[in-house]
Amino acid sequence: MTCTGRETSMSLFTRLTLGAALLATPIPLLGQGFLLIPDSAERARARALCGPLAEDSLVLDPMWPRAGDLVSQNFNLLELPRRLPTRVVVRYPPNLRARGIQGPVIVTAIIDTTGHIEATSVKVVATPHEDFLPAVLRYLDQVRFSPGLVHERRVRVCTTIEVPFSIRER
Repeated sequence: MTCTGRETSMSLFTRLTLGAALLATPIPLLGQGFLLIPDSAERARARALCGPLAEDSLVLDPMWPRAGDLVSQNFNLLELPRRLPTRVVVRYPPNLRARGIQGPVIVTAIIDTTGHIEATSVKVVATPHEDFLPAVLRYLDQVRFSPGLVHERRVRVCTTIEVPFSIRER
């Protein structure tokens, strides 16, 4: 059987295409952080409120996610930030207390790598009354957290924070 120039170039094209397809296929290697993270309504909500998350991209990189990357509180490799002991208390707005308005204020916010809330990241998810917001923002500006960690590296964490307001019966 003889080969013509056309058959040779066609098989070369086929080999190059096959080689490119094999190189483009991700191959999980042990210890390199390749994880399949199922999408969820919670992650979609975090993405909508906080922006793109590091876990949205899957990478073969032992340094992933990098220090300072933004991850959600549901990221499976995350050591969650913890609220540090403090004497800071949220002040109940007197006009709302007098009217008997109570309930939790739920916000999303980004905790930075130093444990502070990024002020521009705070978004209200639910509140029983708009007048609670200044008190919540003052509180979040003062409260501190331990930083979120992934592989001993500090990362920014998109998290949900509930600030309760309740009137105790005396």
